[in-house]
Amino acid sequence: MGSLFNPDAFLWRWCSRILDIMILSLFWLVCSLPVVTAGAASAALYDAAVHGIRRDEAGAYVRFFRTFRRELKTAVLAVLPWEAAAALVLWGGRYIGTAIQDPAPVLAATAVFALGLFFILGVASWMFPLLSRFEFSISALHRTACQFWIVHLPTSFLLTLLLAGSVWVCFRFLYPVFFIPCTQVLLASFLIERAFKKHLPDSQGK
Repeated sequence: MGSLFNPDAFLWRWCSRILDIMILSLFWLVCSLPVVTAGAASAALYDAAVHGIRRDEAGAYVRFFRTFRRELKTAVLAVLPWEAAAALVLWGGRYIGTAIQDPAPVLAATAVFALGLFFILGVASWMFPLLSRFEFSISALHRTACQFWIVHLPTSFLLTLLLAGSVWVCFRFLYPVFFIPCTQVLLASFLIERAFKKHLPDSQGK
């Protein structure tokens, strides 16, 4: 009976992990509300989730806000062109059917817009984990994220599907936003960390 109330017991460890996932997701949501800060919030969420949940290091919440403040300026400047590109792609995809009546051009244009969105989401899937771990100038961050997208194309495809599916679920049902962001980051980290170990030695990390 005593083991049930032991804070190191399996049940309580998992309850603690679930609570961490929900709180970190809430932190991400609040810090992303200005939209332009979503990149810094995403970098902070990745850093806190990997170190605090996967590696079981202490201070995940403090780490989130420390990373958010540290990467805010770079992330805001880095994310603006990608957010503008994503908005343009989504706007074009929404109105393409009303602007073109012939089915063949509509399908071709839709395919182009889908590929554009795939590229944007794929690069974003690499950009903010990279920013959370390594020091980059804005141009170097863009270049490195694009290189990872190309070199690890199958992984980029999986990351894009995971990110797009998470966004769709959150917009469709709303309440999953309180746990999906951190869950998505944790799942993505298994693919991303493998690439980091292959290309970027741990000694270069933050």
